[in-house]
Amino acid sequence: MAQAILAFLISFVVFITILLFFIKHRQRMPYYQVDQDGCIKLLQEAISGSLLERDWHVFIGMQVRYDNEIEALRLACLEVDDRHVINTVTKNGKVYMVFSKQGTLVLQDLLDHWQHKKDYLA
Repeated sequence: MAQAILAFLISFVVFITILLFFIKHRQRMPYYQVDQDGCIKLLQEAISGSLLERDWHVFIGMQVRYDNEIEALRLACLEVDDRHVINTVTKNGKVYMVFSKQGTLVLQDLLDHWQHKKDYLA
């Protein structure tokens, strides 16, 4: 009888220890929220040819629920992705986006609009 109680107590302590460990070290969802400055930086990198494929796909792949203007920009960039992405290029182990000339012009127009918003409407 004493061995059963001892086994139960040891099992209980081990269970509580494991439970506390997982509560303390639980995984949280990654948090990604882009702002106006981030949009401008993304567009500048896209025009200059230094935009990482990963960053582009994270931006166009997420739905923006907190800002309608950023969502409109995301949808415009999604259209650029559908129509004007030529390819990707790998430099130094990193993959960058390559846009057509027309796509670069569209991105430049979007950048001009967003810089105007930041400089004059903020």
